[in-house]
Amino acid sequence: MDINNPLEYIPAYFKVLTKADRQNQSDLVPMKLWASQKFYLEHRTHRDIILKNRQAGLSTGIMAANAHQVFTKPYQSMTIVTHDQETSEYLFLTFQRFHRLLPVEIRPKTDWRSGARMRFPKLDSYVYIDSAKSDNLGIGHSLNIAHLSEVAKWPHRKAEDLYTDISQTVPEGGYITAESTPKGRGGLFHRLYSEAKEGKNSYKTFFFPWWWDITCVREAGKMEWTKEEKQLIASFNLSPEQIAFRREKIAELGDRFYQEYPENDVDCWLSSEISVFDGTAIRAYLQQILPGKQEGDLTIWKDVLGGEKYVIGVDMAGGKEKGDWSVASVLHVKRNEYVARLRAKIPPDFFTEQVLKLGYRYNQAEIGVEKAQHGHTALRILLENNYPNLYYYRDYDIFLGGEVKEPGWKTTIKTKPIMVDSLAATLRAGDIMLWSENFCLEASSYIWEGNSATHSSGAHDDELDAVMIALQLREQTPIIESGREKPYTYAPSLI
Repeated sequence: MDINNPLEYIPAYFKVLTKADRQNQSDLVPMKLWASQKFYLEHRTHRDIILKNRQAGLSTGIMAANAHQVFTKPYQSMTIVTHDQETSEYLFLTFQRFHRLLPVEIRPKTDWRSGARMRFPKLDSYVYIDSAKSDNLGIGHSLNIAHLSEVAKWPHRKAEDLYTDISQTVPEGGYITAESTPKGRGGLFHRLYSEAKEGKNSYKTFFFPWWWDITCVREAGKMEWTKEEKQLIASFNLSPEQIAFRREKIAELGDRFYQEYPENDVDCWLSSEISVFDGTAIRAYLQQILPGKQEGDLTIWKDVLGGEKYVIGVDMAGGKEKGDWSVASVLHVKRNEYVARLRAKIPPDFFTEQVLKLGYRYNQAEIGVEKAQHGHTALRILLENNYPNLYYYRDYDIFLGGEVKEPGWKTTIKTKPIMVDSLAATLRAGDIMLWSENFCLEASSYIWEGNSATHSSGAHDDELDAVMIALQLREQTPIIESGREKPYTYAPSLI
């Protein structure tokens, strides 16, 4: 046997608790590599990022690969960092078990060990664990192996700084492996994985859908397949037992199934326990996205219809390359269709000139500009050009004792919850027709922080805000047809 080959060493020498009998500490079996573990070992690089389903055995596989290196090579310095101390300790117990059950003749001796550290003096190597939640965590010494587990669960306020410390400590020839289930868009793990897919960093992506896990099966009786299940069976050769597992878990978890047991590396990010908008609804809209017709910064999904009413919501930014986007979103009032979008990072005055043209193009659409920062520039330009259909915010002034009107839309502690709740209800009911992929991605990145709704770290909400403003304008616009109001709703096919 080649002791330097982990594919031979691990099954021969490492023992694990079987997944079904973890309460039975004596039920140890040789570590027979699962398909996902074997695939990872065969294709691992020095920088890997792994998207997986829960309890898929990948953490154990990574641990085994790293333990093999620590036990067989000198001068290894390894850390295991997970989202909490309990998980770190559990993984370290697995590492210690690997070591304790090795044959005496190949087991490296330790001079001290604890619940968090081990040192191997003859190899001049050591291993330690920590939690991303630890207030005392600091990476101030050399490492050449780092196992970063459940990175999507790391505290947002500490994740970026901690990752920076680790990534700058491990040299190019060392190994960093980051793995996690998805927990919504935005944040460190989503950023690293997305950048790796686009070739913007040095990581190699691994994605393991739930059917790589041999334990994801249930007893199957006579079953009639749905259209979606037929597609999965045809595409991935799934068994009735796997489909039975899928049905059971969807019944248990609802939309969170796609997060806990991802089926692709696109829509698994669409929801989490802190998501504001319904992931199932967003997933349905993503099935019907279209590129639209491009005219410079303008995307048109449906051009203007004569005699129809339109509204435009505008969220302005400063035009900086690394800043937010300026967005103007056009809604067809009667049909509630999101028909066009102006989106750019250009100076506010240039963007407003395009908004002015857009308003006239869509039958002098009512334009609602958010009154915040650069929105004042847009309002000034629109007023100077005597745009005939500008939205005015109405409120009661207690000092004047009457109603006051001001140009622009005000997002306040009173109006923001109304905007968010209105869009959430509209998406759940399928009452808006839209084809914008970016809108769907922004909606999936919108999360609760306490009682406030905001975009997750690294994400944007500019188009989302523009659409929410446009929806509020639409709700205040009478829809008249044949002398009476006539509602129009649209519902996509929810999967």
